[in-house]
Amino acid sequence: MWHPGLAWLPVVIVALTAIMMTMSYTIAVLDGHVATLFPYISDTGGKPPESCFFSQLFNMVAILVLCGSYVRYKQLQCLDGAIPEVVYKLNKVGLFLGAVVAAGMSLVANFQDTTIIKALHFLGASLIFLPGVIYAALHTIISYKLYPEHNSQIVCTIRLMVTIVTIIAVFLSAILGILASYQWDPPDGDDDKFKWKPEDGGYIAHLISTFCEWILGLGFVCYYGTFFHDFRKVDLKMNMRLHVDPFPVINEETHSISSAWSTEPRYA
Repeated sequence: MWHPGLAWLPVVIVALTAIMMTMSYTIAVLDGHVATLFPYISDTGGKPPESCFFSQLFNMVAILVLCGSYVRYKQLQCLDGAIPEVVYKLNKVGLFLGAVVAAGMSLVANFQDTTIIKALHFLGASLIFLPGVIYAALHTIISYKLYPEHNSQIVCTIRLMVTIVTIIAVFLSAILGILASYQWDPPDGDDDKFKWKPEDGGYIAHLISTFCEWILGLGFVCYYGTFFHDFRKVDLKMNMRLHVDPFPVINEETHSISSAWSTEPRYA
């Protein structure tokens, strides 16, 4: 019998990210705000109106990524006694890294690199990419630790391949991006870095850097998509207990107070 569990969560993360990237890129190109061939992802959300869609959708993705990281953490915690001790330790690190990545997404979404406070944008990007790659590597190790009882060989292989690609992409994107910035010397004096042209100095390094960033972004999306089968196996319920009676009953004769509310936990 089909049981969806929380499988919808990685699906929504993938779908929203794809919509965000496609929408902001399309609008930015049509409005002439960025170069058509591989602009930086954040550049496609740097100017209005595309920045509005970019910020809104990326903030939503950040919240869902944080939720997904917590669900993955709780899922592994539930395997009490059935997994190696090292997995518990890696799992805690993974939760922290997932929270860091989500915070980085929020910073990139809300502080575009066209704003005065560009440092926060670049801080957010660094919090996404490097911790994100470490998160992927960590959960790839966990996947192999849980093979074959809790993970299939194909899932382990896909996660390993995506991790290797993202590791290569993050270093190439960073190194070549810095190199391109030093070499950038537009012959026509146009200092708009959103629209690099083939005749600009450092263009090839820039193009490879932006291409690697797109590969990196798509790699993260694919990696979260691999949690589809894992999240099918779990449901998450919230245990709520009230510490203060919201509906006290006052006896007018004795002036005593009794409770009309059950303090037993309620599940949603």
